Amino acid sequence: MSTCVKYIIQERRRGTDWKQIYQKPGFLRCGSLHHLCTFQPGLWGTKQCDPSSWAWWKDSFAQSSVASEMGRVAERVSLDFVISTGDNFYLRGVMDDVDLNWRNMFEEVYQNESLHVPWLAVLGNHDYGGHECDSCLFEGGTGGCSGAQIGYDDEKTWEFPAPKRKRWVMPDRFYKKSFQYEDFSIDVFAIDSNGKNSHSLCHGQAMITLEKTCNTAQCERFHAELWQRQLSWLQEELPKSQATWKWVVAHHPCEMLGTPMLTLMASQGVSVIFAGHVHQLRLDRVGSIYCVVSGAGGGYQWNGGGHVSYTVQQGSKPEYGFVLVEVNKSKTILRFQNDAGQVLWEDVVLDHPTNGEIPPIQPEDAKVLADLEAEEDREMDTGLPGSSTTNTTSTESADGSSTTTTMKPDSTTNTTSTESADGSSTTTTTKPDSTTNTTSTESADGSSTTTTTKPDSEAAKPSGTDAVRTYLKVIFLVFVLVLVLVVAFVRRRRALRAARTTRPAAAHRSSRGDDDDMGLELT
Repeated sequence: MSTCVKYIIQERRRGTDWKQIYQKPGFLRCGSLHHLCTFQPGLWGTKQCDPSSWAWWKDSFAQSSVASEMGRVAERVSLDFVISTGDNFYLRGVMDDVDLNWRNMFEEVYQNESLHVPWLAVLGNHDYGGHECDSCLFEGGTGGCSGAQIGYDDEKTWEFPAPKRKRWVMPDRFYKKSFQYEDFSIDVFAIDSNGKNSHSLCHGQAMITLEKTCNTAQCERFHAELWQRQLSWLQEELPKSQATWKWVVAHHPCEMLGTPMLTLMASQGVSVIFAGHVHQLRLDRVGSIYCVVSGAGGGYQWNGGGHVSYTVQQGSKPEYGFVLVEVNKSKTILRFQNDAGQVLWEDVVLDHPTNGEIPPIQPEDAKVLADLEAEEDREMDTGLPGSSTTNTTSTESADGSSTTTTMKPDSTTNTTSTESADGSSTTTTTKPDSTTNTTSTESADGSSTTTTTKPDSEAAKPSGTDAVRTYLKVIFLVFVLVLVLVVAFVRRRRALRAARTTRPAAAHRSSRGDDDDMGLELT
C-alpha cells in the first residue's frame, strides 16, 4: 500500500489527472475497493474517488487505522482471542501459504504484540476469489485459493488455553473451538456461509480478461453441498454443547443465512452470531438471536450497506472500526468502537437466559427471512457481479450502484436503489400488501435519512414519532405565546419609565392650566 500511495503522490505532483492514474493498465490501486473508481464512471469526481479529498485517504488507510486502534485497546484489556468474519484478503484472497499478502495484509498490519493471540477466522466470498472462481477448486478458476488459508493454520488440533505458535486459526472450512474459564465457557461454531452468495462466486468473471471462465455447475454444486454438510454438523454439534455461551461466526449477516439455519441456531441456544460482509458496524436482533455485524475493519465504506430489517443499533455515518466483547457468566457486553477510539453508542448488554433456553424465531420474523433469502446480494453493479468487503469482528478487536431494481417472484418486496454521480444514493422498498413502504437516502458525506410510510388505515395510527412531533408543536406554540406576552410586558414597562421621567415638566406645565399635561401627570 505504501508503494502505491507514493506512486499516486508522485504522479499527482507531475500534474497527472487521477482518472488517468487509475486507468493505467496493471496499476495497483491503493486502499480497499478503490478499484470501483475505475469500474464505476458515476463515481468519478466524487470525494471517495478523488485523491485530493480526505475521504479517499481515509479509505486508503482504513485497515491499518483500525489495526492500530485495536492494538491500543488490546494493550488495556486481557485479550484472549480475535474473531475475523472473512474477506481476509482483498480482492482475490491468497494463492498459497507463502503469498506476500500474508505479510502485507495480515502479519505486518496487526503487528502490535497485544494482537498476537489466537485469531479465529472464517472464509468470505473474496477469500474464494471475490468475483472470480477459486482457482484451486474449480475448472477455469482465476481467483485466489481458499484452501491456502486453511493450510496456513499449522496447528489444527490447537485448543485454548494452550499457546499457539502461529496465531491463525482455520483448521477447516467450518469448525468448533471451546474456551473454558473458571465459572463459564464459550463454544464458537465457525461456518462457511458462502453458499448463500454462490451466484456471485460462481458466475463472476476474470478481472483482467473480463471473461467468464469458471465451471459454474461445479462451483454451485460445491457450495450447495458444503452448506448442507454444515447444517447437518450443527444439528449434531449444537445439542451436544454444554457451554454457557454458544456463538456462531459467519461471513454473511443474519438476513442472508436463511430461516432453516437461524431457526436451528435459536432453538439450540445460540445467543450471538458474529458476521461481516456488509461494510457496516451494526447490531441486529432476529427472534432471540443478536447479530453483531462488524464489517468495517477496512472495507470501502462508500460501497457498504445491506439489509437493516432487524437493526437495533447503527451509526448515522460510515465508520471504520471493530467490536470489543466482554464476557462473564451472566452477561455479554458489546462495545462498538471506531478507528479514532470513539465509542459509537452505549454499550449493549446481553443477559444470559436463566433457564438456558432461547425460544425459536417468531413466525413474522421467519416470513421476512424467507423473503430476504431469495434476494441476491445487491452490493454493487459494476459489471463484476456479486459482493465485496474486507472485514473482521472480534471478541476484543477485529479486522475488517447505478440503479438496481429487484423484484421478487412472490411479489412480497420490490426494491430500487439509485446512486447519483455525487455519491448520494436512494433505496426504495415497497411491499404490494401495503404494509410498509421504506425510502432510505444516503448523501455523499455519509449522512442518511430513512422514511417509512404505512398506507391506508395504518398511516392513520399515530406512531411514537408522531406523538413526539405533536408534543413539540404544542411546546413551540406555548413558547411563542409566552414570548409575545413578555415582549408586551417589557414595552409596557418602558412606557411607564418614560412617563415618570417627564413628570416634573408635566407638572410645571399643568400649573399653567394645560389640561393635556395634567392628564399626563395623573397617569
